[in-house]
Amino acid sequence: MAPPVGTAPDGPIDFVLLWVDGNDPAWQASKRHWQEAAGISVATPAEKDANGTCRYNDNGLLRYWFRAVERFAPWVRRVFFVTCGQRPPWLDDACPRLRVVSHSDFMPAERLPVFHAPPIHFSLPLIPDLAERFVLFDDDMFLLQPVTPSLYFRDGLPVLFPSLILPRYRGDFNWLRNIWNDFYEINSHLDIKWLLRQNAGKWFNPSTIGFRPAFSNFIRFLFNSHMPVTDFGHLPLPHLKSTFGELWRQCPEAVDRTVRARFRANDQVCQWLAVAWNLATGRFSPAARPPPDKAVVALRLDTLESACSIIRGREFKQVCINEFGGTDDPSHCYGRLREAFEDILPGKSSFERD
Repeated sequence: MAPPVGTAPDGPIDFVLLWVDGNDPAWQASKRHWQEAAGISVATPAEKDANGTCRYNDNGLLRYWFRAVERFAPWVRRVFFVTCGQRPPWLDDACPRLRVVSHSDFMPAERLPVFHAPPIHFSLPLIPDLAERFVLFDDDMFLLQPVTPSLYFRDGLPVLFPSLILPRYRGDFNWLRNIWNDFYEINSHLDIKWLLRQNAGKWFNPSTIGFRPAFSNFIRFLFNSHMPVTDFGHLPLPHLKSTFGELWRQCPEAVDRTVRARFRANDQVCQWLAVAWNLATGRFSPAARPPPDKAVVALRLDTLESACSIIRGREFKQVCINEFGGTDDPSHCYGRLREAFEDILPGKSSFERD
């Protein structure tokens, strides 16, 4: 029997969604003002990647995010919709499973306005009534199939795949600089070799994560006592609220430098620090390498048909349709995506006004 709506086996799980309407003239004027005050120009490729328009676009797909949550994850206790005070006119504030939260509700006034996500991520534990276990979404991440709480949490812990493989990185991007900073903090503050030995059953057990990943982890562990610099994908991630509190205490300079910045910069950390911290300290439930159940699509004209096909075919449990570096003809692309989502998620959800 399915659990009642809003419940999960190991206690409540909330979804947190960050959103901004970058088309709002008042918001645009505020962003220009603070960019000029900070001497930031998005003319260079590096700044365009870090603070360019594509990071703030409202893609017009928000309704379908809420419809998907209602249809595919009815066990979620509550959705915390976090914005700078904006809200779409169709969103029903009276929905009992919705909490609309403005940055000013939980962040100090002297740090606002803010124009990038990490200061918000590290401040989320200050939101009243947010569950200890929550899944963090951006507005380009969607559910396409029914999911269970065990996709994100098991035995009360985040479900994460433990890997000591070092990915191959190309290019010089802000997000890449930030994850190098994340792992500097991890390796500076934790005894990785001791911790991995303490949690050997999660890192090196073939029956838990599969023979090849376990063997690969063991070989790398023999030659390297550090956590490798890796990323965890542009997809929904499970978090423990208490981990962010621990990061405030254990990595105060890096976290404070991040939360005080209005814009992205190369000396900051990001939410992946919390994921890596949970892995390093053994605060996770190990996931075996599953069959592919998620997809990330870099939205361009030449990938548009593939994105629409993924949506209509519901091939994956989760999909991210990412406007990385900008999209040619975004109006056309998002119009086609709306048609695809309307095909699989017609009709209003309880999050929408009548």
